[in-house]
Amino acid sequence: MKQLILSRHAKTEVIRSDINDFERNLTNRGINDSALVSSHLFDIGIQTDLIISSPANRAIATARLFAHRFNIEPDQIIQIDQLYDGFSTQEFLEMLQEKAGQHERVWVFGHNPDIASWASKLLDEGYLHVPTGTAIGIEFDVDNWSDIDARSGKLVHYTTPKMLK
Repeated sequence: MKQLILSRHAKTEVIRSDINDFERNLTNRGINDSALVSSHLFDIGIQTDLIISSPANRAIATARLFAHRFNIEPDQIIQIDQLYDGFSTQEFLEMLQEKAGQHERVWVFGHNPDIASWASKLLDEGYLHVPTGTAIGIEFDVDNWSDIDARSGKLVHYTTPKMLK
């Protein structure tokens, strides 16, 4: 059994002329939402073996906040440029196969529209709304990451910050 958690970065500052999109940081709300969602998932027994993140400030900051709650050292987070630039679903699965190795539970932090697209293409159900700070847990009844097919995942949890307020 393999478990993938897809998380969209938390709430960020608006785009401004003095910073580029990659440099945008979390707002106080984003920091608080990350604490809320990560604590809830930790409390209900969600676990992870590996965290992979986009290197964009808002994504890696969200990943680090979750890593702290799950007692994972920040330097253990794998940063993948294409999680910012965009992967097709097939490229995303190939990256998982390469980076996840023998890990059973992998958490990926990234951006919309990719997070929503991957979730909808991997789940056996329909589309999920993915606001900032959302975490989507998907289980696959396979032994190897290379055996994951489109629409083969089962939704095991779906958490948005708004659900916990």
